[in-house]
Amino acid sequence: MFKRAHRQSATCLNVVVVTPLGEGGRGGIDRMMDAIRQRFREYPRADVSLQFVVSRGANIYASPIVLVWALLRILWLHAWQGIDLIHINLSANASTYRKIAVAAVASLLRIPYIVHLHSGEFGRFWESCNRLTRRHIDALFARADAVIVLGQVWSDLVVAKLPELSGRTVIMPNSTKARRRTFHPDGPVKILFLGRLCEAKGIGNLLESFEMIRHRNDWQAILAGDGAVAETRMLIERLGLSQRVKVPGWLDDVSVAAELQAADILVLPSWVENLPMCVVEAFAHGLAVVCTPVGALPEIVEQERTGLLVPVNDAPALASALERLLSSPALRTSLGLRARALHASRFEINAYVDRLVGVWRGASRPRSGRADARSAMTTGAGRSLG
Repeated sequence: MFKRAHRQSATCLNVVVVTPLGEGGRGGIDRMMDAIRQRFREYPRADVSLQFVVSRGANIYASPIVLVWALLRILWLHAWQGIDLIHINLSANASTYRKIAVAAVASLLRIPYIVHLHSGEFGRFWESCNRLTRRHIDALFARADAVIVLGQVWSDLVVAKLPELSGRTVIMPNSTKARRRTFHPDGPVKILFLGRLCEAKGIGNLLESFEMIRHRNDWQAILAGDGAVAETRMLIERLGLSQRVKVPGWLDDVSVAAELQAADILVLPSWVENLPMCVVEAFAHGLAVVCTPVGALPEIVEQERTGLLVPVNDAPALASALERLLSSPALRTSLGLRARALHASRFEINAYVDRLVGVWRGASRPRSGRADARSAMTTGAGRSLG
């Protein structure tokens, strides 16, 4: 059976993607994987067969069962059709332990795998682990045939920890579809936040900044996401901002796209990030972006050109940046146009998928040919596929 499967995979690359929640999952990496999935649905490829395996599921208490089922499914898929490569999406904390198990099964079956690091907290988590856990994390990366990161800052982190990965680390920022932009010359300026409603996303700072600009009557805001939805609504009510600031809760992809199309400004005052999908989506829609310089965000948000950067945990600076954009339609427009142009050149999903397939092919080659493949991945793109 294995021989038949490998003869089939000589012409068609069989890839299994391990993702936390699956299609429609709440989280940046699931949305990124959904964009890849949708691209394959719209433009099927004869040279790649793609399967998705859920490693955690929506119910965190059932995650051990979901993980066992994921491992059994990998075993079954390998026995039935052969697996040429496993794409492991990696976050911090419990995600890491689950993915160590997935990597162990891949190694046992001699299936090449790549690691796709997407957590903004991973560096802190890695440092905080005990010696045994760090050894397992080091082995997870060291045995990977490629490590995809979302920016130079994350490449530097991985290579500083494990210098032998310098030739296997590939920078691929998140990407989305290009979007048609409709500008809104009339009515109040619409400010949009997309993400988990929590302290780490700077929600408290954002509400403080809204208090500081409440004297203006030319803006409205939508804070969309999961997390502390009820608590955020109550705080907005206490601040007397409920007529200006709405909290709809979690939105599906169609609703997110509609809010991005209706908005003028995306604001994300996070304390910790990797490279959030909402900023890339805002670029695609031509929005003016206000965010903090955390994670890989300073690599794509150029001050005064593709957005405005404000210090972390600084509500007055955030209020000042928002007020600048409220007062200057020309600045909003110029930032949005440049951001949209940058998206077209660097963050469009079609080119991303083509590059990703190239990484998959290079990583899935027999070991004798992987050194050349790694060299081509890094030399041809200056270690960056972004």
